Amino acid sequence: MGIGGGNLSKERLVFKLLPVDREVFCTSCGRKVTYERGIVAFKCPNCGEAIIVRCSICRKQANEYVCPNCGFTGP
Repeated sequence: MGIGGGNLSKERLVFKLLPVDREVFCTSCGRKVTYERGIVAFKCPNCGEAIIVRCSICRKQANEYVCPNCGFTGP
């Protein structure tokens, strides 16, 4: 069973949010993470407009990210 009772795995959910025709970079550190495992992507919790992408390293270290749309900062 996937997320929220549906059939989507976490990886498939992440890639539904990301563009498939261009490179993807970590919002926190700026590294290219297009084909990396362990990344997460989610809409900004404040404005809901921008997609925040975080690599596994920044997630583990709780590095700060800044929304490029509204300036919201998160851990």
